[in-house]
Amino acid sequence: MQVTTIQSGDLDRAQQTARQAAEAMASGGLVVFPTETVYGIAASVASDRGMQALQRFKQRADSQPFTVHLPDSAAAERYIDAPGPMLRRLIGKAFPGPVTLVVDVPDEVIADRLEALKLPDSARSRLYHNNTVGLRCPDHPLAQQILAAAGDPVVASSANRRGQDPPHDAQEAAKAVADDAELIVDGGRCRYAKPSTIVRVRGDGAAPTITVEREGVYDERFIRKLMRWTMLLVCSGNTCRSPMGAALARSMLAEQRGITEDELEAAGLRVVSAGAYAAVGMPASQEAAEAMQKLGLDLACHRSQVLSPELIHEADVIYCMTENHRHAVVAMVPAAADKVMPLDPNADVNDPIGSDATAYQRCAELIRRRLAQRIKEQQP
Repeated sequence: MQVTTIQSGDLDRAQQTARQAAEAMASGGLVVFPTETVYGIAASVASDRGMQALQRFKQRADSQPFTVHLPDSAAAERYIDAPGPMLRRLIGKAFPGPVTLVVDVPDEVIADRLEALKLPDSARSRLYHNNTVGLRCPDHPLAQQILAAAGDPVVASSANRRGQDPPHDAQEAAKAVADDAELIVDGGRCRYAKPSTIVRVRGDGAAPTITVEREGVYDERFIRKLMRWTMLLVCSGNTCRSPMGAALARSMLAEQRGITEDELEAAGLRVVSAGAYAAVGMPASQEAAEAMQKLGLDLACHRSQVLSPELIHEADVIYCMTENHRHAVVAMVPAAADKVMPLDPNADVNDPIGSDATAYQRCAELIRRRLAQRIKEQQP
């Protein structure tokens, strides 16, 4: 058994180790790798020897399924068909992240996916169980690189034997697997050190039934949030620009749909704001509140909140007031880069703090114009 430690930022070593791990699994070996929840032990679905070794280690019968692990959210389409917006939204926001989705898959989709993967029918039971498949996309860069390097599907479970606690660092994993793994990739201690949340998706139509079967890092309330369409606006302190933007966006979306702002959440729409450098619980600035009051909007209940990975994962689209704010979001959750954009594509929306009421009104008008265009582009 070889233990390979990857230091943060050592990209060359990480890529080399990912290739080594992929080769080990392709030849029938088991590989232990880090995720944000626990250390996992993985095998290639295409390898009889690897699958048998994984079943022996976990003491599972052939009929007990393992979870397919994905390098990115787009890879889910290799195993399922996601025709409805609810399931697509859940996949896009939960992956990568500490969530396992158990999804219904019809026979015709399974046959199509096995053919596309160039796998024999005998591989069906290694991926699908009673017309379901378990999907997990770890939010850990090393795990993603290893899974991307593997040419064939990879299934995995926590790197512990039955009755033992899952390992949260490479030392615990090495003790748990002993010589059963060919390679252990040390990526540091797991960020959450808690299990993933298991979400069951029943039905393959446009409106599936979604239930939380096991709460882990995320509780059921948070999973329900992921199923809504959410706009997140980001500035620095969350007391001026982003609260004004959120108030304006709520007003626009409500008017567009012919409902009141209080009815937006019931309609599956949510607008929130946060500050990349905010203090918690601060009210909107007096000047921002007065600028909104002139437009018939109320910021009296606003309280500032700090930008967090959870807010970023919840959001379908993230509008940042400056390029620095965009960098802060992407640095916190790199996988969110595709949904993060400047509110004004041509220039930063500068902070009016310390300026007079007229400057705040000009800032509010600029935000209103840019939001009107952005909402046309990003229809929820």
